[in-house]
Amino acid sequence: MIEATLLLMRLTLGLTGMLAVGYVLATWLAPGFTRLERVGAGFGLGALVVTLWMLALSSLRLYFSLPLIMVPLLALAGGLLLVIKLGRRGHPEATPMPLPITPAPYGLWDLVFIGLLVALFLFVVPRALMYPVWAWDAIAMWGFKARVFFLRGAVDLSGFEAHNYYPNLVPLLVTYLSLWMGEINDLLVKIVFPLWGGAFLMLLFGMLRRLGLGRTLALGLTTFFALNGITFTTHLHIVYADLALTYFALGAVGLVYLWLTEAAPPGVLPLAALFFAGLPWSKFEGSPMAGTILLAAALTLLWLRPPRLARRLALLAWPVGGLLLGYLPWRLFATSHGIETGSDHILGFYLTQLLQALPALLIALINPTLFGILWPTTALALVYCGKKIFTTPILFLALFLAGNFLAILLAYAVAPTSPSEFHLYLRGTLDRLLLHLAPAAALVIGEGVNELLLREPSPAADLHSPT
Repeated sequence: MIEATLLLMRLTLGLTGMLAVGYVLATWLAPGFTRLERVGAGFGLGALVVTLWMLALSSLRLYFSLPLIMVPLLALAGGLLLVIKLGRRGHPEATPMPLPITPAPYGLWDLVFIGLLVALFLFVVPRALMYPVWAWDAIAMWGFKARVFFLRGAVDLSGFEAHNYYPNLVPLLVTYLSLWMGEINDLLVKIVFPLWGGAFLMLLFGMLRRLGLGRTLALGLTTFFALNGITFTTHLHIVYADLALTYFALGAVGLVYLWLTEAAPPGVLPLAALFFAGLPWSKFEGSPMAGTILLAAALTLLWLRPPRLARRLALLAWPVGGLLLGYLPWRLFATSHGIETGSDHILGFYLTQLLQALPALLIALINPTLFGILWPTTALALVYCGKKIFTTPILFLALFLAGNFLAILLAYAVAPTSPSEFHLYLRGTLDRLLLHLAPAAALVIGEGVNELLLREPSPAADLHSPT
C-alpha cells in the first residue's frame, strides 16, 4: 500500500511538472486565455515540449534522466514566468483581459451536465487503472516502444520492427512518466489518458464559449460530444496515439477558426503553431491533416477576401512553422539513424477498396455505437447554417471536413491489404480516423446552435465586418 502510494505521488509530480511547463507556455503565448483554457492547452503543450526535448536528448546521445529532462524545462518555464510578470508590471494596459466569466450561480442544467461529465470520468479512470496495456496497437507498438525507451534510456529502435518510422510522442510520454515512477507500471501510467481527455474537454468548452455560447449551452455541447458513442470514451483508457492527435486537431482547427472569426485572443496563431507541431509528432496521419487545415484556411480567406487579405495569408506562416517544428526533428532523427519511412501504406490504387470504403464511411457516420448522433447532428447544423457557409468562416470548417472525408477514402484506396482482409482493416481504423475529425464537428454544431437561437453573429461574423 505504501509503495503504491509513493508511486502515485511520483507520478503526480511528473504530471504536475509537465502541466506547469505547458501552462506557463500557454500563458505567455495567449495571456487572454482563462485559467481553464490554460490548463486545457497546457496539458498537451507540456506533453509536446517534454517529448520533443527527450528526442533532442537522444539526438545528442544523452541518456534519459529526470534532472536532464526537467531542469532545463523548468528553467525555461521559470524564465517565461519572469518575462510575463515583468511585462505586466511594465505595461499593465497591454495585457488583454481574459474572456469574462459568468458571475451567475450554476443552474440546474449546469449541474446536470457537470454531473454527467463527472460520471464519465468516474468510469474511465478506474477502467484505465484496473487494466494493463491490452489493445493490439498498444501492445505491439506504442506501449512496446515505451518499454524499450525506458529500459534503454533513449530513443533506440534497433533490434525490432514496430512501425519504427512512426512518430513517438505517446511512447516518450509514457517513458517520461515511467522515469518518474522509477519502473514500468502499465496500470498507473494510463492515468495520463483520462487526464488528457479532461484537458481536451476543457479546451473544447473554452472554444464553444468563444463562439458566443453561454455557459450552460457550452457545457451541454461538451457533454454531448463526450457521451455520444463509445469511440471517444474508449480512447480515454487505452494506450493509443489517436486521443493525442484528436486533441491537437482540436487546438489547430479551433484556434485557426477563432482567428478567422476574429473571436480569438491575441497571440493565438503562435499558440496554434504548437498544436500544429503536435499533429505530425502524434501520428503519421498528422502531417496530411495539418495540410488540410492550412489549405482550408487559405481557401476560406481567398473566397471571403477580408480586409488585409495578403497580411492574413502571410500570418499562416505561423502554423506552417509549427508543422515543420513537429515534423522535421523526427524526420532528421530517423534519417540519421537509418530508419526508413515505410512504404507499406501506399502500394497502388485499388478501385474495389474505394468502392467498399465509401458505404463503410457512410455507415460509420450514422452508426450510433461509434459516435451516437454526432455526425447526423453536424450535417443538420451545416444545413441550418445555410448560406452562411459561403459568407462566413464556417466555410473553413466545412472545407476541412469535406477534404478529410475525401482523404480518408483516398487512403483506403491505396491501403496495402489483401481483398480478404480489407473489411477487417476498415473495421479497425475507420472509427479512429473519424475521431480525429470529431472536434471540427463539435465546432460546427456550436455554430448551428448559435443560428438556431438567433444569437448575435459577432463571434462568427463575416470577415468583412469592422474590427
